[in-house]
Amino acid sequence: MAISLRKRVKVEITDEEGTTYSLAVQGRFSQEKVMRMMELVDLLGQGNHNTTAMLPNESTTYGMILKLIQTSYQAREFSSADIARDYEDSHASPIPLSTVSTYLSRLADKGLLKRQKFGNSWVYRLLHLPTGQLAT
Repeated sequence: MAISLRKRVKVEITDEEGTTYSLAVQGRFSQEKVMRMMELVDLLGQGNHNTTAMLPNESTTYGMILKLIQTSYQAREFSSADIARDYEDSHASPIPLSTVSTYLSRLADKGLLKRQKFGNSWVYRLLHLPTGQLAT
């Protein structure tokens, strides 16, 4: 006699204001569905943060990449290869494509870039420029 157990995953988080959010998945689900649920948890946790306070310092590589995007890619799409090429041209210094990809992913996670799958790569677009952070 085989006993079939129901799978169940439940996540509860409480925000800074004391509101508790509960997310649950029950039944047949995959690791991908659990990961989607965890992404939603991340979004809930980021909701009240000030984006300006999370911007990188412009003297770091991360900050220089953001400044490059703000000055050169305000109204057009770009890839990590575009940023790596322009970074190397403007700073006369090589940068690994993996580093650029990591930084672009972080900027997308912070809500500064829109990230969209195009074939087997990602295409990015600047969403907005926070007040006081406009590159000149």
